[in-house]
Amino acid sequence: MLALGIAVATLAAFIISSVFYALMPQGPPAKAAPQERPRPGQIVIELLRSATVSGLVAGLLVTAGWAGPAQGVLLGLALWALPVVLLTGSVLWEKAPARSAATHAVDWLIKLVAIGLILGLFT
Repeated sequence: MLALGIAVATLAAFIISSVFYALMPQGPPAKAAPQERPRPGQIVIELLRSATVSGLVAGLLVTAGWAGPAQGVLLGLALWALPVVLLTGSVLWEKAPARSAATHAVDWLIKLVAIGLILGLFT
């Protein structure tokens, strides 16, 4: 049953991110490049990334003995600290645009909460 939850969470994360980035403004018109459609290889890699995160969250839920959507959401919120720390470092040390980092942070928040919620329903 958990394997099905991981598959559902993986697809949900992929769809959530796809919709999120499709709806995000691309910046000032003069500087915005036309948005490209993802190549098949990029789609496969993104699905693998989502599956990896879903598997990790599932493993943490099971190992901790947690079950239910509330615990899944709490775990997703707690895990959100990791991408925030990494994205903050990229802004601080690599001069990545803060707006871009904030956009990615919101994407990760939504994805991790959704993954936790879905997997919580399957535990």
